[in-house]
Amino acid sequence: MSQHWDEYWQQGHLTSFGDSFSGNYSGVLETNWHHDFNDLPDNFKVLDLATGNGALPLLLNQFFKDSSRKGEVIGVDLAKISTKLDELVLNKQVDVSLVSNIDCSDLPFDDNSFDLVISQYGLEYSDLALSIPEALRVLRPGGRLSLVTHHSRSMIINRNRRILTLISQQVIARVFQTIDTLILQMGTLTNAEDVQRIKQNQECERLRHQLNQEISTLAQSDEGALKDSELLTYVATLFQQGLFWPLAKKQEYLAFARQQIDTLKDRLGELVEASLDELALSAMLANLIELGANLVSINQIEDHDGQVLGWKIVINKTN
Repeated sequence: MSQHWDEYWQQGHLTSFGDSFSGNYSGVLETNWHHDFNDLPDNFKVLDLATGNGALPLLLNQFFKDSSRKGEVIGVDLAKISTKLDELVLNKQVDVSLVSNIDCSDLPFDDNSFDLVISQYGLEYSDLALSIPEALRVLRPGGRLSLVTHHSRSMIINRNRRILTLISQQVIARVFQTIDTLILQMGTLTNAEDVQRIKQNQECERLRHQLNQEISTLAQSDEGALKDSELLTYVATLFQQGLFWPLAKKQEYLAFARQQIDTLKDRLGELVEASLDELALSAMLANLIELGANLVSINQIEDHDGQVLGWKIVINKTN
């Protein structure tokens, strides 16, 4: 997984859904784990792979808040984890630790260490030919590997594929170039008279009209994806809140916005590529017997409206 995920998690997101999903996983994506958690023995030990900012460890901790069952859950991620556990109110019966810079294909744990290994929307970003054997290695005999992965036709992937398609268009580069030229042409603005001056400037008006046309082209292509991309927010911030900013600050913000869109494109490209179709699932599960494991179940997770959210895969370690 690329370095830009460090920045993403440092922004404070708890899930991989960004601003479109506030707080921790809830609803179907939360209750999906109840069976796995219920089956844990007392003094259990759980490993969450590609934990992000620790969403699943925190769900597990709270699941047992009214129980006498004790245990430990460790969340690991290749990216830098930003969650500050000492600032949270946690169930003291279940110890939580989060460890950054851990590669799922080379886990620093002994064989047969965990009762349950879990991952949600994370492990599929790794090389599954390496990470699945590693996950099974650290499981105790009889333990389970329980995964929720991205589905190539899920509502999540479909929505983000649309955003990726939109921000990959050439017109995006033209939008930023037009804004750059426009703010230079506008110069420094300090009062209402300056605003009137640029309204009477033919070149400023031409560039403003050109920018509106370019944004209109994007909206006609996919208005929903345009809103989700945050591009409109960046433009509005620059020409409303930032109208009287010094030129250097406007240019700095524009560079920031351009970088955010580029980073989003990289992240969504990885997201779409990591999603699994039936062929990829077959390849992932092909060698389970050789690895001393068997497939318990594989199902589509759907929300209450019947929309696909992902795959649920449960694997049992036999020896």
